[in-house]
Amino acid sequence: MRNVFILLAVIIMLSPLMLKKAFSAEIKTIDENIIEGEIIQEDEEYVAIKQKNDRISFIQWHIISFIFRNGEIVMVNHDREYKKYSVLKVPDKRVSAKDIQPEKTEKLSQIFQAHALSTNSLTATETPHSDQTKNGDKQVNASAGSKCWSGNVNAGLTIQTGNKETLTANTKVEAMREAKKNIIYFTGLILLETKDSEKSTDEQRGTVKYERKHKSRLYSFFQESIEHDEIERLNLRSITSSGVGYRFIEKEQLKHKAEIGPSFTYERFQDSIQQTSAGLRLGSYLDWQMFASTKYYFKLDFLPVPGDAENWRLESDMGFRHALSKHLSVNLSWIDDYDNKPSAKDVGKNDATILSSVGYNF
Repeated sequence: MRNVFILLAVIIMLSPLMLKKAFSAEIKTIDENIIEGEIIQEDEEYVAIKQKNDRISFIQWHIISFIFRNGEIVMVNHDREYKKYSVLKVPDKRVSAKDIQPEKTEKLSQIFQAHALSTNSLTATETPHSDQTKNGDKQVNASAGSKCWSGNVNAGLTIQTGNKETLTANTKVEAMREAKKNIIYFTGLILLETKDSEKSTDEQRGTVKYERKHKSRLYSFFQESIEHDEIERLNLRSITSSGVGYRFIEKEQLKHKAEIGPSFTYERFQDSIQQTSAGLRLGSYLDWQMFASTKYYFKLDFLPVPGDAENWRLESDMGFRHALSKHLSVNLSWIDDYDNKPSAKDVGKNDATILSSVGYNF
């Protein structure tokens, strides 16, 4: 009797899948695995496919490369945390997913033959260098490979009253723009905290970075960082660096790159003291899409000064970003700055901050 109840429960749970019309398909994942069977259910999160052994597998969209079904290819384009779909018609229905091997390249010459790019194939009103096309009486920008700014703006506020008055506020901005072989990054951070009307944190910093791709993984960069810290009595800290980087992992769910190059640090304090130092900068960046809506990131900058073993800085930023919707997210981050040779005796070496905020993604 117990087995009968279990069987009935399974039938009730799977009844929506069984009632929906199924169709044969082949699913190819981003890891080149092919799953054959009948698709019996799909929604925004997953696809349910019934295989030959009557096993039902639930496959999340973010690991699907394309779906081959009845002479059609449903391409899944993963654009950061969102998905876009394209449907391609295949005239020969005898083709299977195993016969389709997409190849990625940044060189146009590997896609088109040289004669296909000759000016003979262009009309009199078009030139190979034109990035404008006519659409009626309007000029439309048709440059390929360029994207608008994307990123997020986060803000958090904590107010405590009663035995002690505390105000904590933070604003964090991250943005990037990618166009062909050029990438521009911008980050900004504002931290403010008062306890019983006295400032305990008053810090602002910003970073602008430019990357130039030379190969699919190799790139060069130029970075400028500026910081102001009222508690540390620091009017300005400017760190300029440049060098080369390499993308060791470049997958949909996991990305990691590292870079190295010379750096120059300029500091000006409230008591008119100025100091400079030339050194190195070693950077490491990790982005891991743990789940469909949850991302983990880790950034690390190590700035040693050759010839002075005690003079080095370590700056890190790590955290989690969980998407609530397409444009809203909640964020938890830990920012830690360690200066082995602080500017004053009463200034601590380590400065760690934990931030929680609500973000807007654009």
